[in-house]
Amino acid sequence: NLVFAQGVTMFFDPMTNLNGPEKNIEEAYHQLDEEGKLKIHVHGGYQIIANRNPLAAVERAAQLRKEKAGKNFDLDNVKILLDGVPEGKTAYLERPYCTNTDATKNYRGLLLFDMDTLAAVVKKANELGLTVHIHSIGDACTKTALDAFEEAGTFSEMRNAITHLQLVNTEDIPRLAKLGVVAVTNPYWFFKVPAYHYGLTVPYLGEERAESQYPMKLFFGAGVTVTTACDYPVTIVPQPLLAMQLGVLRQQPNQPETLLNEKERVTVEQMIEATTLNGAYQFKCEEKLGSITVGKEADMVILDTDITACPSEKIAEAKVLRTMTGGDWVYTHAD
Repeated sequence: NLVFAQGVTMFFDPMTNLNGPEKNIEEAYHQLDEEGKLKIHVHGGYQIIANRNPLAAVERAAQLRKEKAGKNFDLDNVKILLDGVPEGKTAYLERPYCTNTDATKNYRGLLLFDMDTLAAVVKKANELGLTVHIHSIGDACTKTALDAFEEAGTFSEMRNAITHLQLVNTEDIPRLAKLGVVAVTNPYWFFKVPAYHYGLTVPYLGEERAESQYPMKLFFGAGVTVTTACDYPVTIVPQPLLAMQLGVLRQQPNQPETLLNEKERVTVEQMIEATTLNGAYQFKCEEKLGSITVGKEADMVILDTDITACPSEKIAEAKVLRTMTGGDWVYTHAD
């Protein structure tokens, strides 16, 4: 009920086997689905780890998908963590970290897969009908991911995706469009926490890179399919209306000191598209979900506010009055 109250009717669980061992999460989703208790659409991801027989893991994911397929659950992705994060100096950057000493002056972070293994995993997954979903924080990491997609000969109908995209070389953005790679953005991070930003991010990345974090408008401008994600539990429980507001404002309301990368602000209409129809496209279900259209499943949300007309600072204050999935009302706001 918590997610229905936020107007969520579909979500992606990216690592049902977090850090390798299976935890029967797929079976739990499957059983709920079989019993008719899974009222929300769930797409699952199976984590692939470089040093744990990755090609066999891809085959295991494909087998699990067949075994657990149902009406509302589909284990249709494999998840790859390709680098880390800047604050751990594990994000893979094109230019060295600013905190390097003479002994580590060329240190740029870590890649968790070599190119041959990564390309082989991408190719095998796509051949088995699985979409590849890659965690990439650093600009060099995103370039490597795109190189792997290109080397593997992936095709756009697979809807392969890169998520986070904290730092991106602008020269690589048209490649996402060319290769049909979905840009999965995280609007929940589209603002500065001043103590964190100036105390950690700027010292590690430098002012220029710190100020250019998390592009979004550039993706839309290049014709990339853009979607949104929350990265829970690293971030808060998903709140799509808050994410939309942050995509439009890129700051906290009435807190100009939190403004991050102002030129990457997008429109509320673009945020709606990213959150609804593009999200359905990412998971290959745009023919039945993502818009209110005759012939599609009736997944919809009723708000108390027209968020395309209200002040941008008020988008997140809109209330979800009712949420419907598959033609059934699953949530009604209690006044």
